[in-house]
Amino acid sequence: MNTLSRAITAQFFPDSNSYNALRKHWSDLISSKHGHELKAMHHLLYLAFIGRDWRKGFTPPTNQRKLENGAFEGWIMFRALQAIHLKFKQDELLLPFGGLITPAMLETLRKHLPTANTYSFKPIDFTNTTFPFDAYLENQENSNG
Repeated sequence: MNTLSRAITAQFFPDSNSYNALRKHWSDLISSKHGHELKAMHHLLYLAFIGRDWRKGFTPPTNQRKLENGAFEGWIMFRALQAIHLKFKQDELLLPFGGLITPAMLETLRKHLPTANTYSFKPIDFTNTTFPFDAYLENQENSNG
């Protein structure tokens, strides 16, 4: 599944005002002088919270020399997705959102995001802007997580 339904994204927020506040905050943040300080993990997190296909923000490395020197294993998409799942990155992840995303909300989202092991893929798996995994896991509402 590559986008989340409104029913699922509604589970992340206490009410629709919270969702709208996050969208407004992000818009203001991107336009502010601090917009350049946001990392890939923040962009991924925002897109995931609003249920969009966060993978579209990432382009796989294709330069053969860079690939030979480890660019694929160090691809920012893998690092950003991993950061979402790492508990010790939580404060850094949530900081730009000014309390609009809580640790509990993040924990709920984590259950919907895949954990992509860098070494289980090859650059060829990402040709033609296709991804060998979905943006979101299915049937997580019933998961023991």
